[in-house]
Amino acid sequence: MCPIPMSESESSRPKMYSPISPRKLPKNWKAESWEAVEPWYLELEERALESAGDLEEWLLDRSEVDAAVAAVSCRRNVAHVRYTNNAEAEANHLAYQAEVIPNVRKSGDRLDRKYLESPLRDALDVNRWGVHDRESDLAARLFRPENVALGVEEEECIVQYGHLTGSMTVEWEGETLTLPALAKYLEVEDRDVREKAWRLAAERRLEDCDSLENLFDQMRSIREKMAANAGFSDFRGFRHLEYGRLDYDPADCLALHEAIEEHVNPLLLRMQAVRRDSLGVEELRPWDLAADPLGRPAFEPFEDSAGQVRVAAALMKEVSPEFADDLIWMEGQGLLDLETRPHKRQGGFMETFEDERVPFIFANSGTTHRDVETLVHEGGHAVHALLSRRLEPGSYRHAPLEFAEVASMGMECMAMEHLEAVYPTVEAKRARRFALEGVVSGLTWIATVDAFQHWMYTHSAHTREERSEHWVSLRSRFSGNLNWTGLEEEHAFEWHRQLHIFEVPFYYVEYALAQLGALQVWSAYRVNPEQAVAAYRAGLDLGGSLPLPALFEAAGLKFDPRGTLLPGLMAEVEEAWEQVL
Repeated sequence: MCPIPMSESESSRPKMYSPISPRKLPKNWKAESWEAVEPWYLELEERALESAGDLEEWLLDRSEVDAAVAAVSCRRNVAHVRYTNNAEAEANHLAYQAEVIPNVRKSGDRLDRKYLESPLRDALDVNRWGVHDRESDLAARLFRPENVALGVEEEECIVQYGHLTGSMTVEWEGETLTLPALAKYLEVEDRDVREKAWRLAAERRLEDCDSLENLFDQMRSIREKMAANAGFSDFRGFRHLEYGRLDYDPADCLALHEAIEEHVNPLLLRMQAVRRDSLGVEELRPWDLAADPLGRPAFEPFEDSAGQVRVAAALMKEVSPEFADDLIWMEGQGLLDLETRPHKRQGGFMETFEDERVPFIFANSGTTHRDVETLVHEGGHAVHALLSRRLEPGSYRHAPLEFAEVASMGMECMAMEHLEAVYPTVEAKRARRFALEGVVSGLTWIATVDAFQHWMYTHSAHTREERSEHWVSLRSRFSGNLNWTGLEEEHAFEWHRQLHIFEVPFYYVEYALAQLGALQVWSAYRVNPEQAVAAYRAGLDLGGSLPLPALFEAAGLKFDPRGTLLPGLMAEVEEAWEQVL
């Protein structure tokens, strides 16, 4: 265990984010029901607009009502995923999704069309409202009333996925462990222990294999109906536009997969060869990927969630004291839920409570360095939310996913340069190697997951057997030299552990596009930290108020959807990796 020399008193300054005063809504009013919300939307639908000033006021008033709805929806979802066995929290979440959100979407479509049809639009400042124009036009093009009910069905399936995965526990030496808690045993030096832990987790997932397969087929059917209703030949095309991907398309994603195969796979193979030789094994098995290649005991940098915050904040403080202050402030405000426990949804995320414009971080953490990385990652998202909290309309407080992930991954990359400040030298070196290898293996995993979804949703008649076969073929394409002999079933259904495939389809390639941005942040930071942080902050400050390429440019980065920068970036990663071997 590594004590982290950072106390609360060492935070550079007290931190406080003042509440945002409401524009029109009553103070402390909550959008708890459609009966409470409907009058506000009706007034917006019926309001007469006679000048550009009226239209701008109307847009900001709508933004406030939308934010109030988003806040209640978010809080109910968070309450549910924190305790998936809480029947009341689940019922509250599903009731809001079934009774309020469908009506909000229908009213929202009418408001979008009122805006788009207004002759006053031409008098608005295009520099301020151009992105909103584009978003409104896209929303109106995609909206179909019949998809509202399908969205409720999809949400019910997502809740069921959380039930299944959140209840996964195993018995380990007389103790009941969640799968995240079991993960630390994948890092121990004893290969037999690692294998036992890996098999135990994989076997537990396979217990729910049929349920997960049935659930995914149900989700896929719902999504394909949505796409057909909107006039699309497949869900892929529909989803790409639903995500607002106007600056790249599916063909760019396929080109990115090829670029990763050409420029990242070779480095992955070299890293795997070094790992194999260092471990002294003939072939790498799935349980050999997290262990220290030099056979050292697993490193646990913290014991509990308070320790996890101390470690992450210490790293973020080295990048900028204000970033650490944000995380410490969130801890003091009860805006973190990090510890692992049964019946807690797996994974991690940052959400913004729009009523207060403050971020909340959720994670199902173990006690490894990977969990430190997770909190630094989500901390980057939180910094982004806090830097952009003043922006109006509310949609501008949320950047496109491809840039939002630059905030998180960029924070990880910059923090990686300061591991010696919080870890013993030998552990800092180990963690940096782990991080650099994670960049490489992460890109190949992203390509696998994204390519898998491209295939599934453009081959709607595929069978489960064909789906499993295609997953295995993609893993062979992108995973390097990994021996799965005797683990054929575990291999075929490995994708079940990737919650994005179930909950947020096609939300994954963003991580690769953002990694390209984050590596540019890292490269600049190694040369001039102060300048790199200033550029990073300048980009985050803009939220989602500019188109995607312009946000990258504002942060001093190039948006690169086809991976043309990969050769140079991988060369820099390899050079840094060789220095920590």
